[in-house]
Amino acid sequence: MIAYAVRRLLFSIPVLFVLSVVSFVATRSVSSPEAGIRSNPRVTADDIQRYREQLGLDDSATVQYLRWLGNIVRGDLGTSLVSNREVWPILGRALWNTAVLGITAILFSFAIGVAIGTISAVRRGSAFDYGTTGLAFFGLSMPNFWFAIMLQLFFGVYLVDWLALDGPIFFTAGARSPGTTGFDLIDRLRHLVLPALVLAVQLIAVYSRYMRASLIEVMGTDYIRTAKASGATERHVVTHHAMRNAMIPVTTQLAGDIGAIFGGLVITETVFQWPGMGPLFLDAMQNGDYQVILPWLMITAFAVVLFNLVADLLYGVLDPRIRYA
Repeated sequence: MIAYAVRRLLFSIPVLFVLSVVSFVATRSVSSPEAGIRSNPRVTADDIQRYREQLGLDDSATVQYLRWLGNIVRGDLGTSLVSNREVWPILGRALWNTAVLGITAILFSFAIGVAIGTISAVRRGSAFDYGTTGLAFFGLSMPNFWFAIMLQLFFGVYLVDWLALDGPIFFTAGARSPGTTGFDLIDRLRHLVLPALVLAVQLIAVYSRYMRASLIEVMGTDYIRTAKASGATERHVVTHHAMRNAMIPVTTQLAGDIGAIFGGLVITETVFQWPGMGPLFLDAMQNGDYQVILPWLMITAFAVVLFNLVADLLYGVLDPRIRYA
């Protein structure tokens, strides 16, 4: 397994290289680093030329790319064109906030979704199965932004008015209250609940549907019938034999979701003003700050590649029959 993981990581290098080229070309095509300075009526042509020379924009695209790639390899992400601050602390804070929100929602959704999917498969055709299937389709069809706004109205306006509260039980914007110093767990949780719930609704529906379909398929295989014929209880058969194999497609979805969250949860983070990777990317695109956009793209690509590898390795843990060549 170790040799397979090393080989996959080595194969990922040319993939990331191609992605870096595509990202560089696309970003420089749609964003202008001179947009901000040109909007200032006091800036002269000489000022713009000095700015271009300072950023090395007069060099060829190949030279600019190689210079940027060399800095990335050395761990130098550069300086934001807008704030004139180092990019890594900006990205690091946004990445941490997105990871806290996304992983909390995903792990909660995974546990609930797998449990619902398992019960639905075991009790196929029951009222519980039909009910959860209908709720899953409702959750999948409900737009995130609409559900987020409804939660903000309910907890931030109506519930406060009905119960005559001094403030909302769960906050509707931001990641921490103004004036909060240090780490306040209760305050962080009160900000985290609503955006995590918005993400969890659709994720629970996805995981429950995957788990139900996969477990129904596994329960019809020969080795499960053999286990039942040997006298094992249904609970033992499901938990010790069927669920391991049924978890493989769910694990694929889980790894993909975790990798994808590092690119930011744009809609949810924007509605709740959560300071994560999504709003950071939108702000950088609007300001033409390619010094932030390019590292953002590379971090997102690396996370997707890494967690797809993790999913492949977990297949061997879930199903011992899988061997890595």
